[in-house]
Amino acid sequence: MDGDAASTPAHRILRERTRDAHEAVEAAEGMRRLMDGRMDEAGYEALLAAQWGLFRAWEHERAGWLDGISSRWLYTSRLAPLDMDLAASPFADGIRSHPLPEDGSGSYPRFPRTEPSEATFWGELYVVEGSTLGARLIVKHLRERFPAHPHRYYALGETTPARWRRFQSLLDAELKDDDARHHAVEGAHHMFARFRQALQDPAAHV
Repeated sequence: MDGDAASTPAHRILRERTRDAHEAVEAAEGMRRLMDGRMDEAGYEALLAAQWGLFRAWEHERAGWLDGISSRWLYTSRLAPLDMDLAASPFADGIRSHPLPEDGSGSYPRFPRTEPSEATFWGELYVVEGSTLGARLIVKHLRERFPAHPHRYYALGETTPARWRRFQSLLDAELKDDDARHHAVEGAHHMFARFRQALQDPAAHV
């Protein structure tokens, strides 16, 4: 990182240095079809199922760390609202009964070179928590498009703004040096890649 990094808040560094990855997720085929009205109800359920698989794997991988930071940040599991959204889906039981690989990874990308650090995990969580910001707009669209669904997962974004500001302040406090911020950016890129894979072709994950 450059010499200005120490004077720049960590949350801003993460935003600036993952902008392209964030835009790639928003441009994923599944998300584009959802937002432009081309996705039918079965496709929406497949999209939810893909995200259920993503969070099932990630929350399994990071369970110990998330529990360890609970005094600083209380993570809200995404599995419960996704379970409620999928409850009426004809393939929901098959999805939830699929065994989780021993390493918890599912089919999502792993870190190829270095062992992830705690700063890496903060970068991943930055993506997870930040994803609810866009959900505020998505849930309005979904309630019009598929009114019979509860949309509990995307509705998480409706209480996000104040929570997001607290999380940004926590990131700034946790990621105090260039090395930590570098690893956080790596973690964020990794998590964006997992989101993009889940959203690229939802039907492939069912």
